[in-house]
Amino acid sequence: MGASTGMMRLRRPRWKDPRLIVGVVLVLGSVLMGALLVSRLAETTPVLVARSVIVPGQALAPEDLTVVELRLGEQDGMYVGSLEAIPEGAVATQPIRAGELLPAAAVGQSTDVDLRPVVIPVDSSVAQSVQAGSTVELWHTGEVDEGTGQAELLVENAVVRTIDEGSTLGMRSMAVEVLVPRDDLAGVLEVLSREERLDVIGVPGAYGVGT
Repeated sequence: MGASTGMMRLRRPRWKDPRLIVGVVLVLGSVLMGALLVSRLAETTPVLVARSVIVPGQALAPEDLTVVELRLGEQDGMYVGSLEAIPEGAVATQPIRAGELLPAAAVGQSTDVDLRPVVIPVDSSVAQSVQAGSTVELWHTGEVDEGTGQAELLVENAVVRTIDEGSTLGMRSMAVEVLVPRDDLAGVLEVLSREERLDVIGVPGAYGVGT
């Protein structure tokens, strides 16, 4: 009985036991990886932030941008980190709201922006959601019969550039400058030349427009 008990007794592991060495290496490796991950997440990276609204085609000027330190982690390469990283003559290729990080994908040249500015006079105040940088629709209302009209969507994705609330174009009190895709420009200019109604409508859920 004593001999049997001695055979079943486990031996203490020795430092030269390969299994013990592998276990220690795995534990140390996991500790080091965890420490590196925590250190990486704690690192801050300089990134450019817009001071005010920047619209497509607008030059990326130093006075419109500021540098802040943020923890970006794996998204480090998605944003521009310094003014020196912006190429000469670069413009924004998409709307950037005030306080928003400058995406690397939003930096390009004027030839990359297929939009053209058009000033649209409006009869009354536009909705509060229609602001500089917001995406809007342009609706044309043409006269069908005397006293009646029919509305149609003329431009689906225009971008507001500026709003002039003090415009005095005839009896109209406002003017909205919008950036229109070049393919839609002819239709917009034709409506304006006939002095027919053209409404600027905010798009819920789009940039700069509340739902």
